Amino acid sequence: MTVSVVRFDGSLDSISRAIELCGGFGKLDRNDRVLIKPNITYSGWALIPPYGMVTTSKMLEGILRLLAEHGCKDVSIGEGTVAEGVGSNTRRGYKYTGIDRVARRYGAKLFDLNEGPFERRQLGEVKIGVSRIALDADFLINVPVLKTHPQVKVSLGFKNLKGCLDIPSRKRFHQKGLEHLICLLNQLLECDLTIIDGIYMLEGGADTLMGLAHRKDLMIASQDAFACDCVGATIMGFEPSQVGYLREYAELRNRPIDISAIQIVGEDIEPHKEKLDWISSAEEELLSFGVTGLSVSNPGYSVCSGCYSNLICALGIFAKASPNRDCGDTRICWGREQANAGTGQRTILYGNCAISKNRDDEHAVRIAGCPPTTMSTLLPLIRTLLSWPRMLRMLLLGGPQLLAVRLGLYSGNLPKWKRYRSPEFDRSHFRPSLWQRMSQVFAAWRK
Repeated sequence: MTVSVVRFDGSLDSISRAIELCGGFGKLDRNDRVLIKPNITYSGWALIPPYGMVTTSKMLEGILRLLAEHGCKDVSIGEGTVAEGVGSNTRRGYKYTGIDRVARRYGAKLFDLNEGPFERRQLGEVKIGVSRIALDADFLINVPVLKTHPQVKVSLGFKNLKGCLDIPSRKRFHQKGLEHLICLLNQLLECDLTIIDGIYMLEGGADTLMGLAHRKDLMIASQDAFACDCVGATIMGFEPSQVGYLREYAELRNRPIDISAIQIVGEDIEPHKEKLDWISSAEEELLSFGVTGLSVSNPGYSVCSGCYSNLICALGIFAKASPNRDCGDTRICWGREQANAGTGQRTILYGNCAISKNRDDEHAVRIAGCPPTTMSTLLPLIRTLLSWPRMLRMLLLGGPQLLAVRLGLYSGNLPKWKRYRSPEFDRSHFRPSLWQRMSQVFAAWRK
């Protein structure tokens, strides 16, 4: 199967070329019910940079324009973003990314897949709830982002389909075998076209709370989701066989996993290959603020996105508000990890999974929730890690910020985000300025 790799030149035409080179619409009928599945990790806090974290509206606009030229009338966009405790929901996500604007322009319907309806399906020994909207689509277009992931190395087309599940099923993936179930899901929901949005690329995490975005200006497209992910992983510096769910899929389908077996058209991928880090350390982030004595275990497979996002966000806010602090010897355990605290070590059990796994640990601090909200995480951290005078000072001086966190309006504004003010990070790829929108209207009127 053919995979196209095309350099994004800023125009919608380059997006069309990526689709045309791989024959992406070869099986598309103008009367098909088309569903486009972007990647909106989460949203709600305007200050969190979107680069490399969520699908650009520019990419969606290019796809919608080509669908309109093809004569398609029944076009929908569906996503189910992380919605628990992070001040986020899918509707906000559409606005945050600018996808709502381009959807209105081209008459595409917007769906929050978290709202259902869901159909019960069996994946191996696990029952899951799958969006009926996704199951009923005649033509499914998957539009992930080019990014790494702290648990499965890469988050591309295969993993993006988790957004078609109900929230309990996504948590079940982390409890019953994450990579195995991602592999099986991609046999249940088979995409007709996968387009990896590589205008920006993210390393060291699935979001810009921990990860670091780079400008990449690449698009990778194919009718074959497996081949597309293999090329995307290779460009980020991973052998496809190093990605568990791709390796298992190749074995189940008797597919070669060697990149040389894939026909690649367009750009030569060799100059575009990089070696990205897929794990970033919470301790390193804390040390940048001078916070010592606090460690966080590796997330493993059992930590779901809600716990990951809320804890990392709360730690960032804590470190910024209380820098240069020695927290003693404190370890945060999450997921289904056994705490095994050392002599004199203080343990914080984060989330219901960690609490259940370590129910006999009488001395541990417990932060309950599935997941705990950012606010219900931050306050116990303050109580546990700060002395009374420092805690009162932080609460008094940081009161407005804490209220903003409670309302989902503030995410810490981390110092490392200053890099996204440079010209290479173009906010108009998500929401063009008023002047740009007026120019587009005037140009269309002149035609």
